Amino acid sequence: MEALLILQEGLLLDQLLYAAGLIGTATADERVEAPSPDIAVTTLRRPEAVEALAPEWRALEARAAASATAFQACDLHLVWARHFCDADTGLRVVTLRKNGRLVLVWPLAVSRRAFGCVATWAGDPIGQYGDVVVEAGPERDRWIEMAFREIGAWGDASFLHLCGVRADSAVARWAGSRGRKIGPTQEAPALDHSTFENAEVFAKAGWPQAKRNAKRIRKFESMGGMDFEMVEPGEQAQALVAAAFGFKRAWLDRQGHFGRAFIDARLEACLTELAGDARLRSGLVVSHLAVGGETAAIEVGFRHGGVHYAFMGAFSPDFAKHSPGFVVTELTIRSCVEAADVGEYDPLPPADDYKLAWSNRRVKVRDYGLVLDWPGYASWFYAAHLRPALKTLYARLPLKLRQGLRAGRG
Repeated sequence: MEALLILQEGLLLDQLLYAAGLIGTATADERVEAPSPDIAVTTLRRPEAVEALAPEWRALEARAAASATAFQACDLHLVWARHFCDADTGLRVVTLRKNGRLVLVWPLAVSRRAFGCVATWAGDPIGQYGDVVVEAGPERDRWIEMAFREIGAWGDASFLHLCGVRADSAVARWAGSRGRKIGPTQEAPALDHSTFENAEVFAKAGWPQAKRNAKRIRKFESMGGMDFEMVEPGEQAQALVAAAFGFKRAWLDRQGHFGRAFIDARLEACLTELAGDARLRSGLVVSHLAVGGETAAIEVGFRHGGVHYAFMGAFSPDFAKHSPGFVVTELTIRSCVEAADVGEYDPLPPADDYKLAWSNRRVKVRDYGLVLDWPGYASWFYAAHLRPALKTLYARLPLKLRQGLRAGRG
C-alpha cells in the first residue's frame, strides 16, 4: 500500500496507467472529443516542409503576439535548426489548422539521450521561455490537447519536458493540468515601463541602482568619454555578439561556473548568424557600451510583442572593476522606454537581486514533464532528481576543481 501511495504522489499513477495502455491520453475529467472534420493536425519533420510553413508561421506570430515570446519566433527556429539538428536531434513542428487556417504551431526538438528519446521545446539553449504559438479564444486549450495527442502518437518520444512555462503563457493552464511539476517554482522579474512618458521621467522615478550608475557614468566620462548605442542586425551586431561570447567565457572561467550553453560552439554560431542577417525577423538587438572608444559591456536581447528580453550580458575584464554591466542594463531600459513599440523589459529568470532592482512585477515560471511510455520514467527521474543533484554537487566543488572540469569539457 505504501508503494502505491508513493506512485500516486511521486511517479504519477495516471501517467503510469497511460504508459501501460490502461487509459488514454486524457483522464475522465479531461476528455476531448476527436478532431472534427474542420480540424487538421500534422507533424512537419523535413526541413523543407518547415521552411515552406514559414510565411504562415510568421503571420500567426503577428496575430497571436500575446500568446508567445520572442523565443518562439519562426526565424529563430529556422536558424537554430541549421546549427543544432543532427543525427541525434531533429526539429518537429506540430501544426493545427481549422478550416485550412493555421491556428497553432508547436515547435519541438526530439533528441536521443542516455535515458531515452525526449521531446523538448525547440530553440534550447536560446529559448528561455517555452510556449505554443496559438490564436487566443475559447478553443485554445482544446487545440493544445489535440496537438499533444499528435505528439503522443509519434511512438518514439518517451518523455515530454516543458521547461520555462510562464504562468501567463498560452500553454500554462494546459501544462498545469496535464503535466507534473519538475523542480521549484521560479520567478521572472519584469519592468513594466509603459506608464513612463519618456526616459527622463523614468530616470526621475528614484531607482536605487540609477544613483550608483550615475557615479559610474561620471567615471566613464572621465576615462575618455562614454558612448551607448542599440545595434540592429548587421556586421557590427555580429562582431559584438562574437565579442560578448569571448567576455562571457572568460568570466565563466574565472568564476568556475559550468555554463553548459556557452561551452557549446553551436550557440555562438547560431546567435552570430541571427545577429548578422538583417533579413531575419528574430527580434535580436544588441546593446553596446563603449568607454574611451573601447567596448566595455554588451547585452544581447530579443524584442517581440512589446517586450525586450535581455538574453545575455557580458563585459570586458578591462572595465570589470567599474561594473559596466549595470550601466548597460540601465541604458538599455532607457532605450526601451523611448521605443514606441516596447512596454516591458524582461531580464529573464532567476529573480536575482540585480534584476529585481529594475523590476515592478513578477511572473511565476515552472517546468513540467509528461511521461509518454515506460522508458520515459528514466528521463523523468533524471530531469526531476538526478540532474538537479549533479548541479548542486558541482556548485559545491572547490573553485580550482570546477575550473579544471570546465577546461576539460571545453
